[in-house]
This record gives sequence, structure tokens and C-alpha cells, in this order.
Amino acid sequence: MAVLLRRLKDFDTFKEDWTQYAERMGHFIIVNDIVDAGKKKRLFLAAVGPSTFSLLRNLVSPAKPGDKTFEELVALLKEHYNPTPSETVQRAKFHSRVRKPGETIAVFVAELRSLAEFCNFGGSLNEMLRDRIVRGINSGKLQQRLQAENHLTLVKAIDPAAPKVWKRRLRTQRHLQQPGETNRQRYIG
Repeated sequence: MAVLLRRLKDFDTFKEDWTQYAERMGHFIIVNDIVDAGKKKRLFLAAVGPSTFSLLRNLVSPAKPGDKTFEELVALLKEHYNPTPSETVQRAKFHSRVRKPGETIAVFVAELRSLAEFCNFGGSLNEMLRDRIVRGINSGKLQQRLQAENHLTLVKAIDPAAPKVWKRRLRTQRHLQQPGETNRQRYIG
């Protein structure tokens, strides 16, 4: 019999959400080389703790938790603890998020990524993040710099060195301006 590398603590709704616990459980199973479906299920049922086991009994009643597969049990608890949120509501939250006073761009981007999880942006995720950063940056000067950048990418929008590069480009462009031409005219025309 193999010895488990470490014990997985009971699921506690006050310390983490179900999705995180399920991910940790998945890693625990992989690290301990548990491939047998029955053993995986029994380990899961033993590890979740008494309150979660009791909840599982209620969710599957009149069947028993041991009658379900590991995947079915995880899905049942996911639907109970973390039901899939409305895409429309999640997109509204994403599109209304602005950077808070004192919040770093890194934290702002991390929050946007978290909000985007259930938005189903698919292949346009990076563009949506970029656009939300530009709109929600809450800094007039930085917002103008971002909007003035040709072919702005997500990487350019979140690069902390980008403002220095933009300032350098702006100085260069000012030297190339025609006499009497304003910087605004260069960007518009």
C-alpha cells in the first residue's frame, strides 16, 4: 500500500471556495499517483470532512455518495457551492470595473482577469482586457497615452515601463512636427 505524501485538510467554506479545494484535491491525487477510480472516490469522500460528506449525502439521496463517481461528486458540490454565474451579470461587472484609488495596475489587471472568468470572451479576452484597462485606468494622463498608442496590445497596456517609452516617442514626434502643428493634430490627422 502506498503512503500518501501529505494529508489534505477538510473542506472549509470559511477558508476557501469549492473550486480551489477541488483543484487542490486534483493535485493531491496526481502527486500521490492515484489512478484507480474507486480509490480516488473513496479518498475524496474521506478527505472532504464531515460537514461536506453530510451535504453530499443529502444531495445524492436516496442514493449513497459511494454510488456516484468521483467526477459526479465533484460536479454536485461545484453546482452547490459555486453555481455558474450569469454571463450577462459577469460581463456587466467586468465592464463597470475601474481602478480604485491607490490600486496598482497589476492588481487592477488581476481583478479584471478574475471578473472575466465567466464572461466567455474566448479568443477576444486579451482585447477585452486591454480595452477595459484603457477605459478603467482612472488616470487621465495614462489613459491619453494608452489611447494615443498605435496598435496597443495587452502587453503594452500593462507594461510598467511603457509610460517611459511613450514619453520618449512623444518627444521624438514633437521634434518631427511641422511648425505650427500641435501634438493633437498629429494624432488625429
